[in-house]
Amino acid sequence: MANRPALVLREGDPERLTRTVRSSSAAAGLAQRSRIVLLAAQGVANETIAERIGWPRTTVLAWRRRYAARGPARLRADLGR
Repeated sequence: MANRPALVLREGDPERLTRTVRSSSAAAGLAQRSRIVLLAAQGVANETIAERIGWPRTTVLAWRRRYAARGPARLRADLGR
């Protein structure tokens, strides 16, 4: 399956997401979702992101879509809530 182009981040989001990834107080899931988005913005292949994070490629794709649709606030929300 072809990889998607690099994800385009909103203004200020690279810094916010990086702070979340590096924070010792951020929830682990939020930090991993932020890492997915940052790697996608760097043009890292979805399969590679999935391997690095240890999550399925379908999950990587889902979080890419959620960020693209609603920004970093969507990374905090659990699906279906």
